[in-house]
Amino acid sequence: MHSTTSGLKGALVYGFWGQNIGNAFFNIGGKWITQQVFGSTISEIQDQPAYRTFNRKSRGNPQNDLNLLQYLDVDYIVLQGPMLTTTFRTIWEPTFKALRKRGTKIILLSAGMFQYTPEEIEAARSFLKDYPPAILSTRDKRTFSHVHDLCELSYSGIDSAFFAPRAYTPVPLTMEPYVAVNFDQYPEPNLEVVPHHEDRQKWDHVFEALGRHWAATQPAILKKFAEAGQWQCYLGARLDWRRLPASIDGLKIVRPEHRFNPHVTWKIYRHPNAIASDEPFTYFTVYAGAELTISDRVHACVATLAYGKPAMLMHPTPRAYLFERLGLEAIRERPVTLDQNLLRSEQESELDFLRAAANKVFPSLIGSTAAC
Repeated sequence: MHSTTSGLKGALVYGFWGQNIGNAFFNIGGKWITQQVFGSTISEIQDQPAYRTFNRKSRGNPQNDLNLLQYLDVDYIVLQGPMLTTTFRTIWEPTFKALRKRGTKIILLSAGMFQYTPEEIEAARSFLKDYPPAILSTRDKRTFSHVHDLCELSYSGIDSAFFAPRAYTPVPLTMEPYVAVNFDQYPEPNLEVVPHHEDRQKWDHVFEALGRHWAATQPAILKKFAEAGQWQCYLGARLDWRRLPASIDGLKIVRPEHRFNPHVTWKIYRHPNAIASDEPFTYFTVYAGAELTISDRVHACVATLAYGKPAMLMHPTPRAYLFERLGLEAIRERPVTLDQNLLRSEQESELDFLRAAANKVFPSLIGSTAAC
């Protein structure tokens, strides 16, 4: 069920799909959530320009930016994702100040941190004390533990991208069975299917999946470029002269690229069966149809798991804490699968909280009418 409103106007912040299509995954899920809570009339609007690729976020938005968000004539605005960073105040304070002056309610949905350092925690707490959200739902338990006391209506929720299957049903594919192998920052590992008795010390990762014994190793030199920084990983990709296979042990290897913009053709299409798009639905189709996803992108794994398929993450990012919320801590050790009954239960619990919270913030909400 979803609620209807007495003429409430809302805006959902979207953006930067081309440079990180994973943003679209939780944007799409978040729109579906928001429609269940506030009804179907909600507008999408741009994210802050400070989040563009290669920009130093500490500088905030460009000096000559219009700051369109501060002019929104809405009752509430919804932000999502790992926005609780050391630069949150720099990027958002002028907008929050203008919106709050007009009485706009700020809702943080699927909120998370980026690095989870003491400095980041303190910066997030300081800003939220000055601009407390009307409703706060986090995407991982650690974020919730650090900021839940700053909002009366707070909830330890799940990442909005886990709602994507309720927003979009992918198109079936006639392609042969395949695995999705998606690496952006780190080099794609050399994958092998090996006998069980092989020495585990020879590879970075050894795991069981799809009735096979897998081994994976990332080239050491290329991995150093990836660890050095954002632009260095592009240089590392340029220096990757391997000819990676189109299949492995009877499984096609499909290679989605999450960074459509800048469209670096030599990086995106270097190896067989590559695919890239500036919209998210193509990716939902790929991940929903995969037998397994192996990736260094958090939301490639989230989408795969949400659609009921196994996924493994090969990246040390603390943003992976969002998997802990659903008992998927082992995702960096081996492929895991998300219990769909558990997922549905968590989705409904979060929706129940959000509906109740919305009715407290906006007493004008009336009833629950339309079916989901």
